[in-house]
Amino acid sequence: MKIFALADPHGNMKLLREVLDEVNSKNYDVFLGLGDFMSKKFFSELVTNLDVEKKSFIPGNRDYGMKKLPYLKNTDSFDFDGIRFAMIGSHHFPNLKEKVVEMFEDVDPERVIVGSHEPPQRARDEVHSGARIGVPEFREIIDEKQPMAWLCGHVHEAEGVSTVGNTKVVNAAASQEVMGYRLTVEDNKLQEVKRLER
Repeated sequence: MKIFALADPHGNMKLLREVLDEVNSKNYDVFLGLGDFMSKKFFSELVTNLDVEKKSFIPGNRDYGMKKLPYLKNTDSFDFDGIRFAMIGSHHFPNLKEKVVEMFEDVDPERVIVGSHEPPQRARDEVHSGARIGVPEFREIIDEKQPMAWLCGHVHEAEGVSTVGNTKVVNAAASQEVMGYRLTVEDNKLQEVKRLER
């Protein structure tokens, strides 16, 4: 299974063309949009033109006027090829930790990929000043459950990959250099995490 993770495209139409070319020409199975699309036109064209079996999109903190768009959901959970995907947007809610964990209570956490806009605390969340601005509840879930991977964005300067225990934390924030990330899963194991350069 090939997964494309995109965060923080900020309505960049040149980036959109590059992403669509990558995804549609290289037989991806799943597309995960991790927020801050910031343009209804960008979002509509992305959703309409993706050629994948499964796609899921969550809002970022800057997607204010887009909450009612089709396909954009603050939470989403689905199974694909033996893997549970749990998606959490920026519009946080009471009992955040419990509600996220509920999305994958009935499956082995090693077969779970979580997508959120904001990063977990102390994992790909360091801003230029050195401050850590990740979500504490997300870090607690990683420490306690050890999902296969946690995909995020939001903190552009922290783009990249870290490992927390057995969990790969991928900040897939797009930029002038980065298109997104490709994850390859085979036999329910994460085989590759690849930074896709523009």
